[in-house]
Amino acid sequence: MTIDSATMLAADAAAAAAAGAAAVSCFRAASRGQYGWGRAWTIAMRRALRLLGAAAIAWGLGHLLRVCLTLIGARHSPFPGPADAVLLAAIALAALGMLSYPTAPMRALAQARTLLDGLLIAASLLFVCWATVLGPVYGAGAGPLLPRATGLAYPLGDIVAMTVVFSLLARARGRGILQPVLLVAATVAISVADSGLALQVARSDALSFNPLEASWLVGYLLLAAAALPTAPAELIRCDDEEIFPVTWSRLALSYLPPAIACLTAAVVQVTRGHLEPFLVLTGIAMALLVVARQVVTTLENQRLHRRLRDTVDSLFQREAELETALRRESAAADRLRAVSDMKDTFLRAVSHDLRTPLTAMHGVAATLERTKLSLPKEQALDLIRMMIEKTRKMDRLLADLLDLNRMEEQILEPNRSLTDPSALAHRVVEEVEQLRGWPIEIEAEPVLAAVDSPKVERILENLLLNTTRHTPPGTQVWVRVVTREPDLELIVEDAGPGVPAELAGTIFEPFRQGQPNGAGTGVGGRGVGIGLSLVARFAELHNGRAWVTERGGGGACFHVLLPDCVKHLRPVRVAPQRRDRSRPAETVTARALDA
Repeated sequence: MTIDSATMLAADAAAAAAAGAAAVSCFRAASRGQYGWGRAWTIAMRRALRLLGAAAIAWGLGHLLRVCLTLIGARHSPFPGPADAVLLAAIALAALGMLSYPTAPMRALAQARTLLDGLLIAASLLFVCWATVLGPVYGAGAGPLLPRATGLAYPLGDIVAMTVVFSLLARARGRGILQPVLLVAATVAISVADSGLALQVARSDALSFNPLEASWLVGYLLLAAAALPTAPAELIRCDDEEIFPVTWSRLALSYLPPAIACLTAAVVQVTRGHLEPFLVLTGIAMALLVVARQVVTTLENQRLHRRLRDTVDSLFQREAELETALRRESAAADRLRAVSDMKDTFLRAVSHDLRTPLTAMHGVAATLERTKLSLPKEQALDLIRMMIEKTRKMDRLLADLLDLNRMEEQILEPNRSLTDPSALAHRVVEEVEQLRGWPIEIEAEPVLAAVDSPKVERILENLLLNTTRHTPPGTQVWVRVVTREPDLELIVEDAGPGVPAELAGTIFEPFRQGQPNGAGTGVGGRGVGIGLSLVARFAELHNGRAWVTERGGGGACFHVLLPDCVKHLRPVRVAPQRRDRSRPAETVTARALDA
């Protein structure tokens, strides 16, 4: 046995051992627990590892056959022989294993781009291999056909395997990219060794030890390392899920093989003076693939631009919605603060309005008790009348609160009856003591209306009491009852300072209070803030409404419209009436207008 044969024998033995180690590593990895993305992913990963393990076993058997044939014949193993058949089968198994590597679904454009990348890599590798190895083997034209065909089968199979593994690497990203990188390195190393073998066949040399065959050993060891426990590659699942930055390494996977092919073409053109027809056709195919890939990339960029534009529009819309929600929440917070302030004001006003008559009643009772009812008759009667007035004031305040609560709960219904609004207005003006000091003129059309008489009386009473709180004594007040068939309109006007513009839209809300006139606070004081609210609620109870306008010539003009309630018009003239002569500070005039 020559030294060259012994060297080849040692190289094959080492390669067989490395292939066996790779097979053990792959099968052990296939028996590990579940991989990252569920049962289907784990099944695909185990299938890929088992196929790679089977390929490693085939490589090991091929090298062992070469060792055995060398030992038996005391010379180099025959080429082609059984070992070559097993080694070529190993390449096919490796390609199937990498094709079985689990991948996630992609859109059609991404699949087309991946396919074009694989074809471009395959065409580039074919160009380089044909220019360096396959072309010389094919063009030698000498020797038997079977050795030449077998020599061509090695690099062709390696081209297929490298195309698959480069496509796999193009889709891997993240920290788990190590496994595809090791698979690429192993495939390249094995391809280098196969190309060295094919080159010997192309030169029609007797098979001898080739330093390039050491790449088999390196490739099998890299395959064993790829199967070791590492983080599984995180594959790009779908273009719609995430957008990844384009890096030079990712671009190189698609454009580096064509660049190497172009460099090889330049070298061949310089050294040989011409390119073979096959290389020209392959170059044209590569150019077409590059153009097709650019078209697909342009379509993907357009789709990405639309997605980004839609995303930006969606973000602007969400921002607008958030701003609207923020303004709404801010307005709600302002309303809550306003309600809280109104609640505090209401509690202070109610406590004051309850405490004042209670204090007066307590004083009257204490005076009667202290004097043991020995006061003069007139003085005692005055005290009793004061107690009755304070009791009525408390009763009116409590009735207003209860009615407001019933209206809010919508449990109050109108009890309609035919009512004379003119007589009702006169009764209110005559009976309400707080109106003393304000001259009131009543203009009422003689009419009968189907209304809830107590509620309409409360409407007029609250409007007039509101006037006393915000105008000084002596201010002229007008009460008008106007028919707008079949509707009835109640109007209360005064010649006071009027309603501030900022309160005109909210004056009928519960607990809304204006600033009382300084001259009027001594008589009317500041109310609780529910009188005008009850006016609006009682109007709504009759399916009507209440509003306030500015009176011509100055002052406020309150309107209450009660629809569909006028039943009869009576052309009766009523003589003017005046209030009790004991109250000369106020004059009440009533005029009944002909219908």
